[in-house]
Amino acid sequence: MPVIDYINDKKHTRLITWDVNESNEEMLEYLQLKDYRIEKYRNLRPKQAREYLGLRACLKKLDLDYDVNYDEKGKPFLETNSEISITHSYGLVSVGISEFNIGIDIELSRPKKILNIKNKFARPDELHWLPKGKDEIEYLHIIWGIKEGLYKLNGGNLWNFLNHYRVEEFDLVENKQIVCWISDDVKSRKYHAFYKMIGDHYLIWVLDYE
Repeated sequence: MPVIDYINDKKHTRLITWDVNESNEEMLEYLQLKDYRIEKYRNLRPKQAREYLGLRACLKKLDLDYDVNYDEKGKPFLETNSEISITHSYGLVSVGISEFNIGIDIELSRPKKILNIKNKFARPDELHWLPKGKDEIEYLHIIWGIKEGLYKLNGGNLWNFLNHYRVEEFDLVENKQIVCWISDDVKSRKYHAFYKMIGDHYLIWVLDYE
């Protein structure tokens, strides 16, 4: 089965990415879902159903036979001590599990789009240290993914990507810690982000160590 990437830091965090390219019948045969999960799957729209099968496949590989629930903010959680975050992109499903609060994002590389929207999510103090050319596109994708991860980690609150999320200057080195912040009128909180390329996708995960 197509697990295309697996990260295990052997301490507190695991991430798995699945390319859902099997037929629904093949996925169902592999998963052997319980009746109530089959019923849930049948009630979903086609795209959501495929993503649900990918999610269940990731959880099976992680040996986590739990239902995914959602709080009032839409943030997923498991009936266990592990924190969870989920992301989808063009048939890929990624799941992050950690003892720390975690937010993950996976994004297909789309240079034209990221350049067109950069002023909507990258702050002037971030743009100041960005290089030009191909590297700028790389940095912008990672900054976008980090801010999506921060958004998910905090349950999708109303903080603004430009005004409240900030990414410190970093190097293009996979799995190297990147410092980022959420700030409001009262306080600032530091988080730690990482990225990895999976083909032409950027996988980003953000952890709350504090």
